[in-house]
Amino acid sequence: MTLRRRLNGWIDSLPAPFAAQIPRIPPATHRNLWLLLAALVAIQSLTVFSASQPSNTSVFALLIWGGALICIEDQLDTLTPRPGRFGLLVGTVLLVWVVLRSSVIMHWDGLLFVLAPLSGLALGLLCMPEHQVLSRFRDALLCLMLMPGFALLMRLLPEEPISLFTARIAAIWVGALGYTTLVRGRNVYLPGGGVEVLGACNGLDMMAQIFCVAVIFLLAFRIRSIKSRFVILLVAPLIGMIANSIRIALLAVITSYGHGHGSTVFDFWHKDTGSLVFSGVAVFLFGLVYMHLLERELPPLPDRGDS
Repeated sequence: MTLRRRLNGWIDSLPAPFAAQIPRIPPATHRNLWLLLAALVAIQSLTVFSASQPSNTSVFALLIWGGALICIEDQLDTLTPRPGRFGLLVGTVLLVWVVLRSSVIMHWDGLLFVLAPLSGLALGLLCMPEHQVLSRFRDALLCLMLMPGFALLMRLLPEEPISLFTARIAAIWVGALGYTTLVRGRNVYLPGGGVEVLGACNGLDMMAQIFCVAVIFLLAFRIRSIKSRFVILLVAPLIGMIANSIRIALLAVITSYGHGHGSTVFDFWHKDTGSLVFSGVAVFLFGLVYMHLLERELPPLPDRGDS
């Protein structure tokens, strides 16, 4: 009796309510083994991100791998791995190198963001002949390419103009609440407190993340209208900018009540946890905009009265 049958037999021997909730172990077909390998590669990549990068970057990596999965989800049922000899050799060597190289990353390392698309390429070569990889896994590979794209955006986009603009927008939100504000460069002053918008807090990472989420949506849930695509790519970073400026405004108001650096409420909204909350809100708002534009292209539902 194989190990799989023994484990499935043990699951079947459990009480019915428990057994019904536990999935059975599938047979070791080529497809299932490739899916297991792909899952292990993604988990290994996410583990490295979680151990070496801030939490918002780790969540972004999770979104990217999830987007890659969505892009190939409709192919999973018909997937029949049949790699060529060249692809089998190159994919194996590439995948082994990626695992070995990622095991020594302990801090910010730009190469970490390149390893994800290389892992995707290796998995593609281990599944399909090399001439079919790009046609079959094109969208998933483009999705994974957003990781080095994100790192490149973080390096190339100017920090100072974004920080100055964020400070002014945050002052507008605070002023709308009735507070007297004064903006001097990066600083937003209120009676009793204020904040300084530094590079790490200017929302550049949030803007880049929402932009990458927009690209994932366009790859996974296509919009035909070129005008709507342009609107999506324009609105995405704006939503990130607005969400982060509201967070900065909230921090400014908190300091006006005497809760500065070191206080629980300030640190919560200033550090990764609070930033993730606003990132989630930004993604939710972007999703609403995207679904609105997508629904405009759907045909109207048939009138039941006429049927």
